[in-house]
Amino acid sequence: MQVREGGIRIARAFGIPIYVHFSWVVVFALIAWTLATGYFPEREPNLPVTSYWARGLVASLLFFASILLHELGHSVVALRNGLAIHSITLFIFGGVARLETDPKDGGIEFRMAAAGPVVSLALALLFYGAGSLSFLGAGTRAVTRYLAMINVVVAVFNLVPAFPLDGGRLLRGLLWARIGRVRATRAAATAGTMFAYFLILAGAFSLLRGAGVAGVWYILIGWFLKDAALNAYRQVRLDEDLAGVTVGDAMVREVATIPGDISIADAAREYFMRTGYGSYPVVRSEKVVGVLSLPDVLKMSAEERENTSVQGAMIPLRDDLVAAPGDPVLEALARLAHSTVGRLLVMEDGRLVGVLSARAVLRQLKLRQELGR
Repeated sequence: MQVREGGIRIARAFGIPIYVHFSWVVVFALIAWTLATGYFPEREPNLPVTSYWARGLVASLLFFASILLHELGHSVVALRNGLAIHSITLFIFGGVARLETDPKDGGIEFRMAAAGPVVSLALALLFYGAGSLSFLGAGTRAVTRYLAMINVVVAVFNLVPAFPLDGGRLLRGLLWARIGRVRATRAAATAGTMFAYFLILAGAFSLLRGAGVAGVWYILIGWFLKDAALNAYRQVRLDEDLAGVTVGDAMVREVATIPGDISIADAAREYFMRTGYGSYPVVRSEKVVGVLSLPDVLKMSAEERENTSVQGAMIPLRDDLVAAPGDPVLEALARLAHSTVGRLLVMEDGRLVGVLSARAVLRQLKLRQELGR
């Protein structure tokens, strides 16, 4: 298993890496405990405690499998429409499929959003049908009935027209062609914010009435939705403000490089400690051959730094570290988000002409906003 993005990579489906966030353990345990101590005992009393816990654990696992299938429903539609999926992560509130880029039009957004609830409703029908089979034991039927019910709840909850829930994305997809992407996102995000505050108030009211666990969940989910809606709108505004901006517009043209034949110790003293930069292009015979980053230096002992050359420790030059001046800056930003060195080397005809960082992009964005584009 591979630990990344705050979680553990557990599988790969349709070429998409699937992660389980560390917070998932909390909600998995909470759901299993709730089912084992409340839901199943209320419906079938006087059974052994181990029976309730076995059902609780199985139901909790199948619930998260259902959430994963819900997210894969979104992802399959995205892939069929030419959109790349960076990853799927199961975490404390359910699941999130991370797209490399936003959909290109409202129709794709609508179809992607609809896929998740359709999968959840199909699973509900499947589990309901399984629970009607007479040859299954009472314990199995209890689990399938719960899974049928919870998948309906997931579908209905996600259809609330509040961004970033699926219903909010359906709303944005419907409005996109009529009022444009930014205004459609603002409308859906506003609905999402209002629904989030409703959940927070409902949670506070529940706490006052003594419904502790339910109240806390409402507040947490509401807070998450509020932040997600706001961040989504900010991202769309960022996309609009940077539309048409190229890497060449935003890059830093005066670039400090580091020779590949000096030791790491000399590089630390003469370059990193003097400037505070997080990484440097490495040159040999005036040709860029790689990148040396501060984290790679810090991983080495003092003795290793003295005995290792910059070229021996650098990341060799490769395509994911390079951008061209004419590349759209939004595409470069998406690559920067996954970069291990935090910078892209801007190359033209084999020559280093600049460096692009998130800070440089933000500086360009601020200038464009202040100067009115």
